[in-house]
Amino acid sequence: MADSDFTDDESEYDSRLTFSISIMERVLAPFRALVSKSALRIYLNTLLFMGAASLLIGISAIAYGVFYLKFIPTVGLQREVHLQFGNGNPWGTAHFDSELVALQPYDVSVTLELPRTPSNIDTGNFMLDLTLFSSRPASLVLPGPANTPISQARRPAILTYASPMVDVARRAARMPLYVVGLHRELEKLEVPMMEQLEFAKGARNLPQSLRLEIQSDLKMQIYTARVEFRARLTGLRWLMYRWKITSLVVFSSLFWFVSMLSASLTWLALTWVWGTTPNNEIKEEPLDLAKDEPDDRISSEESVKKEESESSLLHIYPAEGEAMGSGLESAKARGVQKRRSHTQAD
Repeated sequence: MADSDFTDDESEYDSRLTFSISIMERVLAPFRALVSKSALRIYLNTLLFMGAASLLIGISAIAYGVFYLKFIPTVGLQREVHLQFGNGNPWGTAHFDSELVALQPYDVSVTLELPRTPSNIDTGNFMLDLTLFSSRPASLVLPGPANTPISQARRPAILTYASPMVDVARRAARMPLYVVGLHRELEKLEVPMMEQLEFAKGARNLPQSLRLEIQSDLKMQIYTARVEFRARLTGLRWLMYRWKITSLVVFSSLFWFVSMLSASLTWLALTWVWGTTPNNEIKEEPLDLAKDEPDDRISSEESVKKEESESSLLHIYPAEGEAMGSGLESAKARGVQKRRSHTQAD
C-alpha cells in the first residue's frame, strides 16, 4: 500500500514538473528568439544602418552649405568710395576681392548723401561717371593701356526741388529732430548706373576695382558716396535664396537618399562577395551519410519484422512462446558461457 502511494506521488510530481517545464519553455521561447544569433545579427545591422544614416545626414547638410556658398553669389555688395577733392572734379576708387561672379546679372547704382546747401541746390544737374577695371592699380585718375575698362556708364543726377515755402514748412516740422540730432539736413540720392550687367567667364573679365567721378560746373559738398552691386537672381539661384529652409531640407534629403542608396548597394555587393564559397571547398560528408542511410533503414526494418513475428507467435501459442522464449534465452546464455570459456582457455 505504501509503495503504491509512493508511486502515485512520484508520478504526480513528474507530471507537475513536466507541466512547469513546458510552461517555462513557452514563456522563455520569445526571449530565446531575442538573443539568438539571427536576432543579434539583425541588431548589429540595424545599429550600423542607423549610424551610417546619421553620419550621412550631417555630411549632406555640410555639402549643401558648401554648395550654397559656392553657387549663390553675394546679393548686395557695397563699396564706399572715398572722394578726393582738389583740382578738378571729385573722384574716388574702390577695390573688390572675389565677391563678383561671371554670368550673373547685376544692377549697379550709386548712392550719394548730399547736404541741402545753397551751392548744391544751385548746381542743378551734375553727372556721375562710373568705370569698372579688371586690374587694381594704385591710381585710376586716367585709365591707361594697362587698366582697360570692362564697363563704363555716365548718368545725370539732381537734388529734389522744393519751393521756399515748402522748404521752410518742412524744416519747421522737423525742427525737434534737428535739435536733438536724430535727423540731418541732407538728401540721399540713389542713381541707377548699370542694369543687368553680366561679366563673361575668366578672371580678366571680372572687375577688380572701380573709379567714381562726380562731374559738375560748381563745387559740391558731399557726405558719403557708395557703389552697390545688386545681384538679380533667377532660376535655381532665386529659389535657393528665396526659400532657404525648404531648399536645405529638399536638397539635403536628395543628397542623403543618393548616398544611402549607394552605400546600401555597396554593402549588398560586399555581402554577396563574402558570402560565396568556392566549389572546391564543398565537403562530401553528406554524401557518405546518404550512402549509409539505406543500411540503417534495412537493419531497422528487419528488427521490426522480427519483433512482429515473435509477438504474433506469442499471441497464438502463449505457452510455447514462453518456452520458446526461455529456450532462446538459455541458448543465448550457453553461447555466452562458451565464448567466455574459449577466451579463458586462450
